[in-house]
Amino acid sequence: MQLKINNIGKIKSATLEFNGITVIAGNNNTGKSTIGKILFALFSQFNSFNEAIDKYKHDAIIARVFKEFSSYSSEDDTILGSPYLLELFKRSRFESNYTSKDILDFLNGLISNKTLELLQSNIEALFTESSKEIDGLETNRIKAEVITNYFNDIFDNQINNMTISDPAHVDLVIKNKHINLKFSENKCIFLEDEIQLTNKAIYVDDPYIIDSRINRSSSSLNGRAAINNYTNKLLHSREYSFEENDQIIEKIIAKDKYAEIEDKINLVIKGQLVLKDDGRYTLKNNDYPEGINVSNLSTGLKSFLIIKKLITDNLIVNRDILILDEPEIHLHPEWQIVYAELLVLLQKYFDLTILLTTHSPFFLRAIEVFSKKYELNQKCKYYLSKIGTDSLITFSEVENTTEIYQKMANTFSILNNISDELDYN
Repeated sequence: MQLKINNIGKIKSATLEFNGITVIAGNNNTGKSTIGKILFALFSQFNSFNEAIDKYKHDAIIARVFKEFSSYSSEDDTILGSPYLLELFKRSRFESNYTSKDILDFLNGLISNKTLELLQSNIEALFTESSKEIDGLETNRIKAEVITNYFNDIFDNQINNMTISDPAHVDLVIKNKHINLKFSENKCIFLEDEIQLTNKAIYVDDPYIIDSRINRSSSSLNGRAAINNYTNKLLHSREYSFEENDQIIEKIIAKDKYAEIEDKINLVIKGQLVLKDDGRYTLKNNDYPEGINVSNLSTGLKSFLIIKKLITDNLIVNRDILILDEPEIHLHPEWQIVYAELLVLLQKYFDLTILLTTHSPFFLRAIEVFSKKYELNQKCKYYLSKIGTDSLITFSEVENTTEIYQKMANTFSILNNISDELDYN
């Protein structure tokens, strides 16, 4: 898999390969997180995109019909004018491919027969008219609007480079097929999708997400808040749903795969996450038999518990995308080593595409060592982000990671120079 980027945010150009574990190093504010956001946005929106567009159309048709009810005057206007009527209708139906008959069946018993008879012809006519207009919209036009809205949510309405007038370009290539996007003035002006993505992306940059309850209303969330809300919902998703038979089987298979990974996690923290009635997690183990609120655990432990939750609940599956933005920040160097080994094992057993950004020489070295230990070093790619004289960012592949370590070591050189000056004085 290859990702090409031009003129997104502060990034002038980037071409990155993903074949297992991809590591990006570089100074702060050099576009490392932007790569992860783009990858997350692509896999979030182009996952079963055609089915999603069909649902958008059906929802728009139904919304038009129910909006008409609010202006209808009858003895049942309290019911017909309720702002909750549409949501109640959707919850009463398992399929989203609604028909006018579905609406009439839903209203039957809620309103009088007299009102229902008067409404029937209006509902059928409006449904037919709305279906004709909405179904006639070009699919790519709808997709472009969806992508515009989503990328603006992720990038807080600053998709395009603010110093370059050329369009922004994103091209995801998988087996010679493309998802190709162009943006101008923060709007998607071209969209080509030859790929139907089936795997999801999981973006983790804030261990505190496991502290939170689900925010079910995400329409006002932008930037990292929007991404974190998605991850939080995923972490809670198994708690609020029944397991299908196929999920049970997959969970059994996953247990065989993650046994070694869980052993590594248990070196740091043992126990089981339990959801409380208030929607928050507690950790129960021998040290905390009554459970300790996850919010009262160290930030480093939360990082391990998120991985534990993802694998034990089968929330991450074969060939998914895992994006981790500077995961070492809250970890002691010893825990960085354990965490790095976990990630290498995740790639080995689940064939994940993992994108890491890092500032830590300990963490980078650990990825190198464990990928070699588990014979995955040929599946690792290393990149360095750099700011040019034009203040724009480019990315270069690094064949020899010594270049990255030297850049990280510059900090020690600065401190040593200061120390030498102090000693001299």
